[in-house]
Amino acid sequence: MSKPKILAVFEIIRENIIKYNNPLGLKTNEISIWVKDLDLPTKGDILFYTGGEYQLLPYIDSLVKTMAYVDTSSTLFSTLMKARKMINKIGINSEKIYTSLLAKDKERYFSINYKAAYILKKLGYNIFYNKDADLYSGALLYELGFWKELKEYAVKVVDGIKETGAKTIVCLSPHASEMFKIIYPKITDFPDIEVKTFIELVWEKRHLLPPIKYEYPVVIHDSCRMARELGIAEEYRDILDTIGVNYIEAYRNKKWTTCCGGPNKMLFGEISK
Repeated sequence: MSKPKILAVFEIIRENIIKYNNPLGLKTNEISIWVKDLDLPTKGDILFYTGGEYQLLPYIDSLVKTMAYVDTSSTLFSTLMKARKMINKIGINSEKIYTSLLAKDKERYFSINYKAAYILKKLGYNIFYNKDADLYSGALLYELGFWKELKEYAVKVVDGIKETGAKTIVCLSPHASEMFKIIYPKITDFPDIEVKTFIELVWEKRHLLPPIKYEYPVVIHDSCRMARELGIAEEYRDILDTIGVNYIEAYRNKKWTTCCGGPNKMLFGEISK
């Protein structure tokens, strides 16, 4: 019974990435609304790239939760999918409308991009942001096995990055970092550009970070993509040591870290909790 549900979610995500350049059909202005008053230039050497991932999280959560309670073998679901296709033909994305009503914590997720860009500026990095080049990385196409579609979609992403003329691209998302550092060079004409994570740039200028008075220790959960695929783990600890924040290691840490459960929620919702 669960297999049709999985395929339905996957198909919706695949179609939206190909058609709208992100899993839920958000428009460019919606993806870039987080910039607000940062006054970031649109040209430069260091491209600040979000890929819309944090902006999409509250919407994706809403979609996945809904699909978990829908019987995809029912006549009602079949009718809804037909209606979805008809609505999409006139340029309206039904998932986006529906999930927008249910999405929670949008401001919280949007602020992650803002704070990260603000920190990099304070550390002296002359970053720039180009909303037209901030297309979704296509990570879900890769992770869900839509490799043929990924190769076709990746051309748009690469062309957008090339047009900026950037020498370095800094990624907030570990998924995007993996795509640009490891996957894209294998399947596309990826430009000779330095790919950095946000953590790496902060680590390189950690000596400029002010100490923080924080009473309680924090627990580090290493991102599986960061620690295993990208080999980035000690950097977190160095940063915390520099600012004077005590930390506790999770039982499984660094290259032995476990997945946060995010990607699994589309496959095994209950287990990922």
